[in-house]
Amino acid sequence: MNKRAVIYIRTSSEHQGEKSSPIEQEEDCRKLALENDLDVVAVYRDIEKFRVGSRLVEPSGTRYDRPGLLAMIRDAKRGKFDVILAWKEDRLYRGMRAMLLVLETIQEYRISIILAKENFDPKIAPLRAWIAQMELDGMKERMDMGVKARLKAGKANTGQDRYGYVRVDDVIEVVEEEAFWIRKIFEWYVAKVPIMEIRQRLIEAGAPQKGSSRPRKVQWAKSSIQAVLSAAEEYAYGIKRQSRKGEVFEIPVEPIISVAMYEQFMIVRQKNRTHPKRRQKNDYLIGGLLYCDCERKWGARTNKIRKNRKGKIVQRPTPIGVYFCPQRHKELIAETCPRTINTLKADAIVWEKVYTAINKPEYLLGQASRFVAELKAKTLTVEEDEARIKQELEALLNERQWLITQARKGYLTATDMDQQLSSMSMMELDLKRELAAIGQVLNIELLDQWEAKVKEYLQDIQAGIEALNDAAPQHKEEQQEIFRLKKEIVDTLVEKVTIDQDRTLHVHIRLNLLKILEEDANSSDPNSPAASIQTAGTCSHTPASRAHRRLRRVICG
Repeated sequence: MNKRAVIYIRTSSEHQGEKSSPIEQEEDCRKLALENDLDVVAVYRDIEKFRVGSRLVEPSGTRYDRPGLLAMIRDAKRGKFDVILAWKEDRLYRGMRAMLLVLETIQEYRISIILAKENFDPKIAPLRAWIAQMELDGMKERMDMGVKARLKAGKANTGQDRYGYVRVDDVIEVVEEEAFWIRKIFEWYVAKVPIMEIRQRLIEAGAPQKGSSRPRKVQWAKSSIQAVLSAAEEYAYGIKRQSRKGEVFEIPVEPIISVAMYEQFMIVRQKNRTHPKRRQKNDYLIGGLLYCDCERKWGARTNKIRKNRKGKIVQRPTPIGVYFCPQRHKELIAETCPRTINTLKADAIVWEKVYTAINKPEYLLGQASRFVAELKAKTLTVEEDEARIKQELEALLNERQWLITQARKGYLTATDMDQQLSSMSMMELDLKRELAAIGQVLNIELLDQWEAKVKEYLQDIQAGIEALNDAAPQHKEEQQEIFRLKKEIVDTLVEKVTIDQDRTLHVHIRLNLLKILEEDANSSDPNSPAASIQTAGTCSHTPASRAHRRLRRVICG
């Protein structure tokens, strides 16, 4: 029976000059498989940018978190293949951490590596990975120096062209068609035309926008107009600012608006500034939880003015709170969106539904049971990740000792050793953070008697919530404390609230089991005294109860 092989393919901007397209890599590796009587069972590819946090990154050989590479490592641990085929060694890794991940995997699970364009020797792999890392670092340093030299000379660099300009070789030139609309936007703004009216005029006139790598959902979004206005100084004084490694460079360009227009703009801009500190601050029980079919999180505001029957704007005797949909682009507003709802009404409806759910806990217990089952199903994966990280930490320790030995023998300079040790320290810190996060998950999973703790929590909340409903605060401080307690309960039990066209609210109850168990684990001594919830302006002390500790307590006179 032939051995099972997988093919690993990687491309990124670091090798744009090489003829190593994904198709060519795969063809060469499949020929290699035929020559060695191997059955190809899978192909892993890292050929596109992938998301790390909030940014897209290239699948560089220095990165150990490439999706295709990690998928291959997982399958190796599950015994799904015997041989890895790759075009060259640098397709697998070009840095120490990625190299350690691959070498540890093939050694532990007895997997072979065969390369199409060169020979693979695991004994010298660490040295080759180190050389590749130094080569990349040198390339990046030379690239940074070249870019900075261009910017200092006033030459344009790569990057997004600002609206109104386009790069032609080393020069930034004005796009007259776009410049015309920039002047119009500033003229309208100075004439105190509202932003959304400016948007409508741009759309109706067919004003062009910059090209985008993704189709625009909204033509002339409010943010696009604000971006033009925020660049007023650059448009007036002919400045293009670009930064590189913490340094800011100014490239001269042709101005688009006059200095006089800029000065008028700044006067209007200053007058349009709002002062939030003067606004009345209200408490919003479901703030951050309310959504409509526009798929936008609703905001909250206080309305202090209204229109009377004659259409005149007048002050309200009593300001009212309003939840509102923040979607202002008409083409994206859902037909079922009611746009606003009174905060007092919405808060009362949600609180009533939360109160009902607490007094009928069977549904919440069922939710918690399903969640615990999911946690147990993930335990095996968590344990595997923990073992992998510990192995990587051990390998880093061995590598650190090897580097120190090489430096003592004179094979490495002290500078090179310090540089690599510093890089390893960063890797070690990342691994320890990851391990700490896994440890927290395991500790939560290992908490016993979750069902009894949840039942006890709900019983305590039931007792406390009755006191909250009956409370008659005598002071503003008491009122604020009652709100904080209600908000804590809502945030623990409500995942989100959705609103229909007729302003019907649907409360999605979700018991935050991990929060409950964590609070239970961190709770204080149950024998410590606690004040009871104050009602009708009186205060009595009772034996300590978990309800009062969890709900904290309304201020006791």
